Amino acid sequence: MPIPDILALDFDGVLCDGMPEYFEASRRTYRRIWPDEPAPGEELFATFRALRPVIMTGWEMPLLLRALVQGRPPAAMLQHWEAVRDELMHAGAPQGQALSDALSHTLDEVRRAWIATNPDDWLTRHVPYCPPDDVRRLLAEPESTVLVTTKEGEFARQILDHWRVPLADIQGKETGTHKCDNLRALMARYEAAHGRHPTLWFVEDRLETLQHVTTHADLDAVSLFLAAWGYNTPEVRASVQDNGRIRLLSLEQFQGGCTTWQ
Repeated sequence: MPIPDILALDFDGVLCDGMPEYFEASRRTYRRIWPDEPAPGEELFATFRALRPVIMTGWEMPLLLRALVQGRPPAAMLQHWEAVRDELMHAGAPQGQALSDALSHTLDEVRRAWIATNPDDWLTRHVPYCPPDDVRRLLAEPESTVLVTTKEGEFARQILDHWRVPLADIQGKETGTHKCDNLRALMARYEAAHGRHPTLWFVEDRLETLQHVTTHADLDAVSLFLAAWGYNTPEVRASVQDNGRIRLLSLEQFQGGCTTWQ
């Protein structure tokens, strides 16, 4: 396989395992949103990690903790998280969109306060899946390597700077667009600069995101890879074994460089 012109990577679950940070930031957010309730204990971490693949956006993580505190069965959440989430969003106060907005805003506030008071502690809770030297070598292969993430770009940039991993661009949550729109913008910018359509590869650990890309005809040329080491389940990985459009990528292949991704 040729090396792509543009390599687009998700962050959480592809480059970074931030599970200890997700858990602690979610606990701190929980205490702010529901101050009159007992705080989630450390004993919930293992179950939180196991259920992390059900989370679509970051603000759902404190809600997942709320479900665990209430004793919701993990198996039910693994199979029907959206139903559990929606039920919790309309129980108590705040509710609905007000609750999701409050969770999202508070989670960002918690992270900024944590970084301001103890940046080293915050940074050490994020672990690269590959040694940074391997990451730097991989990211240097394409003409341009960019980050496409629903995380706040400022947070991803601080972690990557700590690892001394440079990227051509970071498109975070603040862009306010769906990842399909990010991919379109990357291709359009390249075409305007080079006068030709680029080859673009996209690595993501959320199968739903990759499947959404396949529903857009103008993105048919984008090569799609599911990160097998990320926040997904064995069932999800098995479901793409024979999928011609979405390829299952192992961590060993990822570390080996683009020419091994076949």
